[in-house]
Amino acid sequence: MTRTKEQRHTPATRVDDIERMFGARRSQPAADTPPLELRVTDGTRRRTDDDWTVPKKLVAEAVSGKLVIDFTRARCSRREIDIQAVAGAGAIVLIVPRGWRVDMDAVSPGNGTVANRVKLPRFPGAPIIRVVGQVDTGVVKARYAYRSPLPWFRRSR
Repeated sequence: MTRTKEQRHTPATRVDDIERMFGARRSQPAADTPPLELRVTDGTRRRTDDDWTVPKKLVAEAVSGKLVIDFTRARCSRREIDIQAVAGAGAIVLIVPRGWRVDMDAVSPGNGTVANRVKLPRFPGAPIIRVVGQVDTGVVKARYAYRSPLPWFRRSR
């Protein structure tokens, strides 16, 4: 069965239709949730809970340790998330799922490093994370979650 020229140039479903169908089921964000404050002075602290809800604003501060914020299993009903990041001699690592965007243009690096490894295009309806803050001698980094090579090895048998 062949399709006509008009059918070939018309997508089967549009992104707007999908958002309209599933938009009513999406949980609505709470009105006034307090900002989540994550601070580490030394050592490592990870926010990788199985089921945590992302507030509109996060405050992340790493004096000399490592702070890891993992958004891959988080429930997020917001389109924009604001993060106030301050890294002294520590590291702040944001782990996001594919399809999310991270905007780090407002982070001012002193002698530190600002690394944004999130390069793929943003999915429609996916959140965007806006990071604002400063880095003295530490690191603020955004990346995707690592994928295990085990399925690849199992496929090669």
